[in-house]
Formats: sequence, structure tokens, C-alpha cells
Amino acid sequence: MLRKRFPYLLDQSFPGQRFLRHSSMILALAAVLTPTVGAQPKFKILATVPGGLWSGVSFDAKGNLYGVTGAGGDHNQGTIFELTPGAHGWTLKTLHSFNGQDGGSPNGGLIFDAAGNFYGTALGGPGYGGAGLAYEMVRTPSGWRFTILYDFCLQFHCPDGGVPGPLTTDGAGNLFGLAAGGAYDGGVAFELMPGTSGGGWTESVLYNFDGIKTGFGPSGQLIFDAAGNLYGTTAGTFNSEAGTVFELSRRPGGWRHRKLWQFDGADGGAPSQGVVFHGSGNLYGTTYAGGRSKACTDDSPCGTIFKLTPEAGGHWKETVLYDFPKAANGSVPSSGVVFDKAGILYGTTAGGGNSSCTGGCGVVYRLTPTAGGKWKYTILHKFTGQDSAHPDGMVLDSKGNLYGTAYSVVYEITP
Repeated sequence: MLRKRFPYLLDQSFPGQRFLRHSSMILALAAVLTPTVGAQPKFKILATVPGGLWSGVSFDAKGNLYGVTGAGGDHNQGTIFELTPGAHGWTLKTLHSFNGQDGGSPNGGLIFDAAGNFYGTALGGPGYGGAGLAYEMVRTPSGWRFTILYDFCLQFHCPDGGVPGPLTTDGAGNLFGLAAGGAYDGGVAFELMPGTSGGGWTESVLYNFDGIKTGFGPSGQLIFDAAGNLYGTTAGTFNSEAGTVFELSRRPGGWRHRKLWQFDGADGGAPSQGVVFHGSGNLYGTTYAGGRSKACTDDSPCGTIFKLTPEAGGHWKETVLYDFPKAANGSVPSSGVVFDKAGILYGTTAGGGNSSCTGGCGVVYRLTPTAGGKWKYTILHKFTGQDSAHPDGMVLDSKGNLYGTAYSVVYEITP
């Protein structure tokens, strides 16, 4: 039933790439950014990056942008790149080319430590089956040094999981993430801990998802709350098929799982980009599929933008902020959401919008809160295929400008 209703749930690749693959199979493929009346956002391509951009970019403390390509590079296994701003534009530099043995098809969501080093994950690796790895990039006087921190085992045959997603950090130097596989083949949440005195890193499985009661296919980037609890999403469950939002809280002897919300398809399905906090403990996110529009089908998913509000007694209330009703305005959210300082929400869709691309070229959108709890949906940019297509994650700078990726470009949107 899971494969029949939501066949894309079983693809563990990241959503922008997953959308392209699914479409080709099925369809044959700071100042706040608050525009004044009549003002139009300005779209600008910062760089064209070969190899395929299937995840967003990250800022370092100096305002440089970093990202990855899914292919390309010296061995066509993907790259890590840097974009540096200057008086005459942005300069593109390749920092590392993957060769398969040190990983390939890397994930985005790169995270930085206080020293300016950054961390990420990729598929492939030296271990049996190439189930993925976590790596570190350290800046040295002679350039960047790439180091494998941990090599995951084969996806469906090892308890430590495989195909790891983006990482997050607790601020103490430990890394946390989600992966496929595990004890029940439903996925795992894991922690990577650095060794003492320069020793190697060790992995600890925090939780094994069982695929039924606790979900299947945990995906996206975990986040922490102030108490040290972790929050994330699963793409589906073997019984309800539509996905969950969960909390993991540290307890004596291990971590406790709590399901905050289970989607039923009508309110969204297949959340794959995690959640973010905003406001008084509210969680926000997107679902790759689902929704109430009659235009939504297995072959042409729509998606939703949702909010979860904590209530008394540990319960949570879900509100669908936007249910993508027609492809012309975008469909299939390809990123989570980001907020500016005014509480305005931004995101992207991989499909819909301009129909010159198979399945639509995708859009960048804005959701603005209005009186009465309603949200106003506005398209900031429709990709045409000529300016690339199928955008993925975004970040905001201190001035409220948006930066993101589409299949072949890194772009900026300013008020």
C-alpha cells in the first residue's frame, strides 16, 4: 500500500533530486524583506555551477556561501564549492572533488563550527556497499583539508544505518543526524562524537524507527530546542503512509520518542525537510505531497505548508497554512521554510509554476501573516528553464536577502 499510494517515499535521495527522478520516470522528464506597494523582488544569478545543485547553500561567519553538487568534479561524483563576494561579483571555487571512495552525491545543509570548519554527509564511501559517510572540511594555511569522520555500513544490513542526511550540532562538538536502515530498516537517529586527544569519531544510534508506530524514512535536518530535545520528520509509516513529526528527548538509559503529529494525506504527506521553530514554540514545515486539492495525484503530488502549535497536556495542533491548489502557483515543496525578522515565511517548490519544464519549473514563494490568522501566498519568482529550474533550499542574510539554488545556478532575491 505504501508503494502504491506514495511510491516516492521509498526513494531516500534528497527532495530536489527525487522530484527530478520521479518526474522523469512518470512524466518523461537586517533590513527585512518586506516589499513596498508595487515593488517587485529582484532576481539575480550569482553563479552557474556545473554538476547539479540538489540542495541549498550555507553561509559562513564572513558571508561566503558554501554548497555541494550532486555530480560533476574530477570524478563526476560531486563537489564542495565556495562562493566569495567581491567588488565585481561572486567568485566560484571548487574546494573538493569526491571520487567515490571518499563519498559521492553529497547532501547540502553544511554546518560550521566556531573555528570556521564545516561538516557534511555524502553517499558512497570506502565501506562495503557504499552506504554513505560523514566528513569534515578544515581550513589550513595551504587550503582546505577533507577528512572522513565516519563511514556508515550497508543501508539494510547494518544497525548503524546508512544514506545519512544533513547534520546538526549541539554546540559542544557532537554531530547529530538521521539515516536509513537500522535495527528495523525503518531508519535511525544517530550521534557522532569526536574522540579525545585527536582520536577518531564514534557513532551512537540514539533511536531506531520501527516503520509502523514510530515512522519510516526519517529525513531532513534535526533541530534542538532549548532543553536539548531533538525534532524531525519521517517521510511515511508502513500503516498510515503519510509521515510524522517527532520529538526525541534524552532520558536515563536512552532517548524517548514521542509522535507530535501524524499526517493523513489530506493535511499533507511525506514531510522530508524537517521542521523549524518560530514564535512561542511553534513548529513549521512542508510536506512533499498530500493536500486537499483534487489536482493532487500519486503521479502529480501537490504538498502543503504546515504549523504545529503546542497545547496543554503535551498535545499539538496542526494548521495547514497553505495547500498548493494548482500547479500554476507551484507544487511539491522542495525545501523547508525560513523566516525573516518580521515573521514572514519563505520557501521553494520543485515543480509547478512555468510549464515550459516537465512537471513545471518551480517557484520561490512568500507567506505573509495577516489579520485573523490568515496567510497570504505570493510568488517571488517563477523559474522558466532559461534561468534554471527546480529550486531547493534557501537561506537569508542579515539584510533579509534570499539565497538559494536551482538545478544549475546559485541565485539571490532582493526586495
